[in-house]
Amino acid sequence: MVSSLIIDGIPILMYLSDGEIDDSLAAPLHGYPQGEDILQHFTTQGFSGARLELAEIMLRELDQELKFLDAGLEEHRLKRKSWIIERKFYSSSNFLARAGGKEGCYQIQLSIGTVLIALSTSVELCSLQENSSTAVLATQYSGGATSIESLFPSVTESSQVGEEALGLALDVCLLLYFHELAHVIHGHCDYYFHNRNASSDEMRALELDADFNAGTMFGLWVQALPAAYRKPKDFEDFVKRLVRSSFLLSTIMKAVSERSANYHLPSNRMIFFMSGGAFAFDRTDKSPKFQNDEQGNRYWDDKVSTYTESIKAALGRSSLKQFLANERDIESDYQEILNVTHGVRDFLKDGPLMKFRLNE
Repeated sequence: MVSSLIIDGIPILMYLSDGEIDDSLAAPLHGYPQGEDILQHFTTQGFSGARLELAEIMLRELDQELKFLDAGLEEHRLKRKSWIIERKFYSSSNFLARAGGKEGCYQIQLSIGTVLIALSTSVELCSLQENSSTAVLATQYSGGATSIESLFPSVTESSQVGEEALGLALDVCLLLYFHELAHVIHGHCDYYFHNRNASSDEMRALELDADFNAGTMFGLWVQALPAAYRKPKDFEDFVKRLVRSSFLLSTIMKAVSERSANYHLPSNRMIFFMSGGAFAFDRTDKSPKFQNDEQGNRYWDDKVSTYTESIKAALGRSSLKQFLANERDIESDYQEILNVTHGVRDFLKDGPLMKFRLNE
């Protein structure tokens, strides 16, 4: 999806956007969103008490992690090239993340709704897994509502949610932020600024390239997070977190985006996130060494199958189960990736994107 900031009829910034376009994104918040911001912009949710406290915890934790990662990026990559990337929270209740700018000056925007929807869907899916310690939260939706529309309504204590759901939500948000960051540092924003009539095949290729590079960033950077409970316990935990967060993020983006027909399906996008992660794990000697590509592909396919089983089963029992039906076309969608999108991506990243990306 593409949007723009227009002043006096002139496009100032062109954005690559994920989610729902919302005209209310007029001014950024100062710092991370707090209680008053949540109450002002989520008037239909009835936030108070534990639910408001949980929302504040989620936003504060995410902001702390992004500040830490932003500082490292600035020190080790941006400063040397005199690039500037501003990160802003915006006061929309919709799910929206976007990146825009050109020539070394960029902005990444995240709505409050993005963060709280990630939390809400994580709470629901974790509660629906077998033997879940938060199963009490599994029956909270009625009247056709989903966890995207009704945000964790049955939470009565913020501690009910537990580290698993909070951690999954934070991983989803980090992966989305890395996706937007990939649009910036791999030249997608500049490319679109100079090619505003880019084809749908090109836009899909840019999305999958951002997925791959977001997976790589996740594999390289998440291990450095400052909070002890957020550090991967071991390699298997690292892989599990990337698989689950990439599947949930892809599902949410497919569900909320106005251009969902232009996205590849969640299971296939997850493969690209995972491919980027596998590249990072190999680069840092965390994964086994393989004799050939076929052996490596079997290894990673087994990991994906193992760690998506429970979250896919939970999705099938959830208020979002209608979006699992889209997965029936996985094979034809995958063939389109192989036959069309993959080639367009290779052409772009080995050609026009090279002059726009942030080089080492």
